[in-house]
Amino acid sequence: MCGIAGMVGVRPKPGQLKAMADALARRGPDDEGFFLGPDVGLAFRRLAIVDLAGGRQPMCNEDESVRLIFNGEIYDHDLLRRQLENKGHRFATDHSDTEVLVHGYEEWGQELFGKLNGMFGVAIWDERHKNLILARDRYGVKPLYYAPLTGGGLAFGSEIKSLFAGGLVSARPNAAGLLEYFSFQNLTQRQTMFAGVYQLEPGTLLVWRDGKFTLRRYWDVRFPRSRRGPLAELAEEHRAILTRALKRQIAADVPVKTYLSGGIDSTALTVVAHRLDPSVTAYSCIFDLDSVGADRNVDEREYSRLVAGSYGLERVEHLLPQDVLPSVLLDYALVMEDLRMGVGYPVYCIAQRVARDAKVVLSGTGGDEFHAGYVGRFQTVGVAAHGPPNGPEARSMQGLLSTWKQRLKRWLRGPKPPTTDQLYRSLLHFMIKPKDWAAAFTPQFLAEAHGFDPDSVMDEFFNQCPSTDWRDRVLYVDAKTYLAGLLAFEDKVSMAHSLETRVPLLDNELVDFVLDVPFDALWQGDTGKILFRESVRPWVPDKIYTKPKMGFGPPDSSWYRGKLRPWIESMLSPPLTQERGIFRPEYVETVLEQHFSGQKDNYYLIWSFLNLEAWCRAFGFYGAATLRASSWHVAA
Repeated sequence: MCGIAGMVGVRPKPGQLKAMADALARRGPDDEGFFLGPDVGLAFRRLAIVDLAGGRQPMCNEDESVRLIFNGEIYDHDLLRRQLENKGHRFATDHSDTEVLVHGYEEWGQELFGKLNGMFGVAIWDERHKNLILARDRYGVKPLYYAPLTGGGLAFGSEIKSLFAGGLVSARPNAAGLLEYFSFQNLTQRQTMFAGVYQLEPGTLLVWRDGKFTLRRYWDVRFPRSRRGPLAELAEEHRAILTRALKRQIAADVPVKTYLSGGIDSTALTVVAHRLDPSVTAYSCIFDLDSVGADRNVDEREYSRLVAGSYGLERVEHLLPQDVLPSVLLDYALVMEDLRMGVGYPVYCIAQRVARDAKVVLSGTGGDEFHAGYVGRFQTVGVAAHGPPNGPEARSMQGLLSTWKQRLKRWLRGPKPPTTDQLYRSLLHFMIKPKDWAAAFTPQFLAEAHGFDPDSVMDEFFNQCPSTDWRDRVLYVDAKTYLAGLLAFEDKVSMAHSLETRVPLLDNELVDFVLDVPFDALWQGDTGKILFRESVRPWVPDKIYTKPKMGFGPPDSSWYRGKLRPWIESMLSPPLTQERGIFRPEYVETVLEQHFSGQKDNYYLIWSFLNLEAWCRAFGFYGAATLRASSWHVAA
């Protein structure tokens, strides 16, 4: 696990590469390495996890025609190494997955990336063909950004700030990216919140040559749905595959830990990881519940304590105080760069705690998207596919549909009922909808952000989906949008503390299996994640098996109304809002007053406002005081 950066099509200077590497120091505090060619430069920072002695980068082949820098882990590198050795390749390292990539590119060229079971952001300089190749893993577990340069050059890096540190790219805000964030609380496709900087999409290659680059998708989500059999047999096969995935992903030359929230995903991973390696320790984040209201149920301490006690696990409990947010928000914005999904600062804090003891942690991120874990999505979108439900299913959906009641009535009784795509698109667009833009944003900002259309963004994903089954279409768009955002967040908040997060529930073998089973084995009516639950049932307490899904997050609704209220009012004061020129001050005031009075629960939107203000201060945008470039790297 590392950080990579570089440039091509320009003559690199040693100081530039050093500055780019220094901006990635937290991603790789153990080592650094560089390569300078006439018109290419590669920079690398290493967090040593596998083959501690032999994994230095940049790494090259025998005749130095291939040079490679790599961020991530390849879990099937032993298998690929044996295949390559049988083809005559000779390895200089003992078990470096990086060297497998070098020889794999020699043998298979660009077809290599479709063979990899792992998480990666890779840059390869091919001296013979004068090509630079950038590649990113299937799901986007590891980030990779790029910026076209004047004259046909290209800069790239694991983090956006490494591009700025090299002096080849200027830090400028992208208003369209901000508008997308406040539409979806996410950024999709190539766009970032910085002008001229793009994210390489998951499962995609970028090939640069002679001042031009092309993009090609080497993998996409497919839905064979060809596997049949009783649920018990499918669950048994799923359980065996998940065990193999954990064996692959727990392998490291350093200690591995786990997150344990108390949900079914983290519980199953923790229990099996502990069986495979009794030294595994679990880490749980709990919250200060003093004077907390109905949202106290987000704290899952009773469940994580139950798991630890039931299986004799060593567990570290990290208590988050109510006033922690002001002390971490600026650092959070700095490391996130592109603001993304969820109220993420608790994960930033628990990652910091784990990093005191280890370099690797297992996370349950990715367990819902392919296993149909977001039951509400399918229930609500199913109304458009099959009409309003009746009987017991209707009762189970009553609370969920109450929010949508008027809209659903209007749509379903109208002359043209909504398609499932339209309904799901509207579900994803849950922050500030276009009809409210004029009331929320200043005219100047909307003019600056012209051209962004949330509907066309979502429609592009729907149009790419290879399945006509509406349930598969929901999964597909989830993987391209929601999952990609969660993974971007997971990587940034852990690597800020030099901690590698692994996501076993996105192991290729497991995902391929789940995409091949009948959808009825995943979701039926008011029950989701059926196959996963049956698979892990032998590993989890009954109370966890029957527990409804709960997202991990703090009781911010209460905290915002209590101890944090004065700080929030100062961070989002009308004069500061006016100075930024993005939101109308009266809109922000209304959102705050509705929340503080209890009229509405606006904590998610308030969190996004706070994120934006911290982001402006971190990068010196929209009138905020500019920080020095050296400050882009958060001090230890």
